[in-house]
Amino acid sequence: MLRLRAAALAASGLLAIGASAASAQTVKTYWSQKGLAGPTIILPGDISNDNNNKPATVFNAGNVVIGFEGISQYDNAAFARNFIPPDTNGAVGRTQYLESSNGAFAVFDKATGTRTLLQSDIDWWGGKGQVGANGDNRVMYNADASRWIVVGFGANTKDLQIAVSDTDNALGSWKSLKFEGFNGNTADYPTLALDKNAVYIGTNNFKVGCSAANPSANAFCGTTMNVIPIDSLFNAVAPTLTNMKQFVTPYNPGAGQVEDRGFALQGVNSTSAGSSGKVVTASLFNFDSMAYSVNGLSSSDATGASLGAIDYLGEAGFVSPGPGRQPSPIAANRRIIDTLDERISSSVYEVNGRIYMLHTVNSLLDPQDEARVRVVVLDSATNNILDEFDVGETGYDYYQGSIAVNAAGQVVIGYNRSGLDPATGKIGFYARAYKTLADGTLVETMAETLLKESLTNDYHNGSVDGQPAAGRQRWGDYSQVSVDPTQYDGFWVIGQFAREPNNAANGHPGGTGGTRWSTWIANIRAGAVPEPATWAMMLIGFGFVGAGMRRARSVTVSFG
Repeated sequence: MLRLRAAALAASGLLAIGASAASAQTVKTYWSQKGLAGPTIILPGDISNDNNNKPATVFNAGNVVIGFEGISQYDNAAFARNFIPPDTNGAVGRTQYLESSNGAFAVFDKATGTRTLLQSDIDWWGGKGQVGANGDNRVMYNADASRWIVVGFGANTKDLQIAVSDTDNALGSWKSLKFEGFNGNTADYPTLALDKNAVYIGTNNFKVGCSAANPSANAFCGTTMNVIPIDSLFNAVAPTLTNMKQFVTPYNPGAGQVEDRGFALQGVNSTSAGSSGKVVTASLFNFDSMAYSVNGLSSSDATGASLGAIDYLGEAGFVSPGPGRQPSPIAANRRIIDTLDERISSSVYEVNGRIYMLHTVNSLLDPQDEARVRVVVLDSATNNILDEFDVGETGYDYYQGSIAVNAAGQVVIGYNRSGLDPATGKIGFYARAYKTLADGTLVETMAETLLKESLTNDYHNGSVDGQPAAGRQRWGDYSQVSVDPTQYDGFWVIGQFAREPNNAANGHPGGTGGTRWSTWIANIRAGAVPEPATWAMMLIGFGFVGAGMRRARSVTVSFG
């Protein structure tokens, strides 16, 4: 694990100053056209049905309490909703775990791992009052309201659907609504975040005609941050868009509209009473991340809100990650796993005056040409970097990470790791845990822990087993970590692994070969923390120390 300190990086000139690079005003090529980014459906002739519900694995020692298989591609195939990638997502509530994928929803008893619901996404949304669905779902549990919220595409991908449960029972009644996310082709990659004031849904917008170079392409047109007062969704008789505000940032270089508000906009989750809206995102034009505020909103009204100035974070130099490796016997398949790009693909959290985020990069400080999961901790008042490090080890790619933080400053991250080593290189789903020190730096408290190893060393979806891969081998596009509302140190992680080849030899008669994705869910206890009274006194002390550090610090790593 390569640890980067902001002060040392600033002194050595290794910080990437993003504001100056933005002057080129050219969006990154891999993100310019939607045709390269959408989920792919596997044709009906390339499926077999395996409505699996494997028993949970109960761990009797260490930090991992229970782990079980979630939705698999075989499950989705039974509904003829057989997509890649799965867009793995889910959250934990008081008694249940709710999972979504591109194609299906499932509910599990969190004490036993027993699956109590498996339903196609069409039927799930239909039961909530919506007709049709197109995936890209995100799930969260609002512990304050003891209710669930889900957002995803409507039947038309310009629309977004929101469902809110009436109680904390994911199997109970829900209410829903739909709104136009972008008046074009696609309000893509919707994100979801909650704080005390609002629900934040960010989208990347695509439309035919936004590219002067290729007018017929479904091209990138900018972003939207939808800010909905939290009372409108959780404290109304039925969810409503009353007093909602949409911030649209166009990308149209021919018309001179090229403001950089980033892509894959992530609102910052916070349970702090005094927190104000924040957005953290990857830059459109250069290799850096940025943060800015959503000002002037309340829990009942966002119509007067405005976006604050952009702070480029000045992360250590990186470029986009390349494909992930695996120890395939087929040489052409040994580096095909699509690790996506440097977007912040999973939830971001603010706790005790600090913002915690991560994303996948190829670090310029690590010359191995391997993907790394970069963890960044910010001062939420200044957006200064308090800690920054890359999770990785020579010989392996690390990607599709996610993070969550509890009120005590305990941190759990989940991620995939793979490499060429025949013994240890299969794609695995892993986790680590950390604690936050008074200065905002993280110290590891649980070493890298394998939660689930893939059942094949040659993942390639949509083509015959034993042959070179055909098509883009999508992975992810995200994973998720959530904080357990009933365990003081409990976290739940969900990520992806590869199932066995889809053929008769592996119990799938009628299957035409190729491997299939599946998901894995695990409960992790991050470890003991001080007694509540002691912790409260420590937090007061941390606040005074943090305030002193902010006053004393004269060098900033924010730009803009």
